[in-house]
Amino acid sequence: MNATTPATTVRDATPADIAQAATLLTEAFLISPVSQWLVGDIDARVTTFRSLFTIELEQAIDSGATVHVAGRFSGVAIWYPRDRPGPAGQVTVHQRRLLLAAGIWQHRVAVLDAVLREHQPEQPHRYLAYLGVTPWLQGRGVGTALLRHQHQELDHRAVPAYLEATTPRNRGLYHRHGYVASEPIHLPGGPPLWPMWRAPRRPGTSGPVGPAGK
Repeated sequence: MNATTPATTVRDATPADIAQAATLLTEAFLISPVSQWLVGDIDARVTTFRSLFTIELEQAIDSGATVHVAGRFSGVAIWYPRDRPGPAGQVTVHQRRLLLAAGIWQHRVAVLDAVLREHQPEQPHRYLAYLGVTPWLQGRGVGTALLRHQHQELDHRAVPAYLEATTPRNRGLYHRHGYVASEPIHLPGGPPLWPMWRAPRRPGTSGPVGPAGK
């Protein structure tokens, strides 16, 4: 099923989309403050990110998570169901693959993962791990189309959503779609991230679902 904003359709990704989606996400996140903290050398960042996003997309699609593609590859979003926090200190096969792909940057990847896990909400929710838009199409409603597409389902099922905004601009976008920011998380020697939570909306209204709907 497709959702639309003007000239922007949204569909589910397939394994055939992984290579192109990994390239799109690499371009979208290449020069963000968190990315610069994660992999300091920009040439290494391109190669490393393409490998990391390929692994992330493979994991998401294989595990039945939600991966959406907007338009003709103008944007990609990866959403994971989070029913309960993972066991503390446990390293999964997926995480090992990411660390190996990160090479000499694996310490930063491990630190980022640990920081994000520490702040993960305990309440069941849908987690927006990544939302990336092709750089020259940013600000044209692609991110909005991806968010609205998933929010329709979450509101219908009364499921909250959670994410970490990596820039003030992104924080503003998510705020306009009903997300509320908590105090920022500061990476060691790096930039802040803003945890953001969205309560589900009642269909046909802009208000959140109350306790009876959770």
